[in-house]
Amino acid sequence: MDPSDNLDITLTSGRDSAAPTPRSASVAVHYLQGRIDGIRIVDSRLSPLRVYAGPWPHLLTQLPQGLPPAPGTYLLCRPSISGPPRIIVRPGEANDIRRRLQEHALDASKASFQEAFAVCSVDDRLTKSDTRFMEARLHEIILASPTSSLEVDRVPALQSASGHGQDDLETLLDQARLMLSAAGCIAVDAPHLPAAPAEQRDEGVVAISEGASSANEDEHELTYDSIWARGYPTNNGWIVRAGSDVRRRENAALLPPVANRRRMLLERGILGSMPGVDDRWRLLADVFCSSSLLAAKLVCGAHVTHRGIWHRLLPSERMIIAK
Repeated sequence: MDPSDNLDITLTSGRDSAAPTPRSASVAVHYLQGRIDGIRIVDSRLSPLRVYAGPWPHLLTQLPQGLPPAPGTYLLCRPSISGPPRIIVRPGEANDIRRRLQEHALDASKASFQEAFAVCSVDDRLTKSDTRFMEARLHEIILASPTSSLEVDRVPALQSASGHGQDDLETLLDQARLMLSAAGCIAVDAPHLPAAPAEQRDEGVVAISEGASSANEDEHELTYDSIWARGYPTNNGWIVRAGSDVRRRENAALLPPVANRRRMLLERGILGSMPGVDDRWRLLADVFCSSSLLAAKLVCGAHVTHRGIWHRLLPSERMIIAK
């Protein structure tokens, strides 16, 4: 793998002044081959932890160096298929996290999961008792979450901390949750994070547009996982053009408000099926979104995090001529 294909992003998040860690914590997100929906590795110079994330079970086969055969915790995630939109999560821990996830990958009952997140240590500081403590706390956090549900009812008992003190383990847990959030995991909310701007919380507007222009000088194109779409900016948002593809599959990290908007379009008959095509819909009307980022998430069914996914077209590329 050519290292130049990778994309590294550093994020800085504010922390509560009462937290035992520094007031600001920087985490680095490494996108292998530059794909935001592919393998992600998150680490921090202030933490002994590292998070590996990616599509399940491809995380095991596409990670160049592989997961370490070390103690760790993990989360397998998938969207709910009935009832209110939620993230279904299976937490776990193992003394050898690589072996445990390889076993899960061979288990047909785990095939419905879409994303996997593994938390390990960069050295030997994380022990078996530490991972058991973190697994139990992750169960508690997911159980209390308004947007996530446990796959099983069993919640492991919270054991007394050994080796590290409980305060130290809670600090590690805070660091793990911060890194999981940076890796795209919304099943475990990151603690002490400042409120995100409205656009990042996806509290935007999606509406059918009846006055969209048939020609626009600022046409943009989006391609993602074989999905093709076109759109352009307006004074107060973004228009996705009729005829664009909309990906049927939704990544586990897609926020519920965006999933609800996609279902709204489907229920109103704005997403049409295509004969012989089962992985995407056709957009049957122009749709207004309050931001280009929200428009990209709507089209991709994924929690994309950068606006550069829309590429401005040159004038010579804006017209498609049938020969």
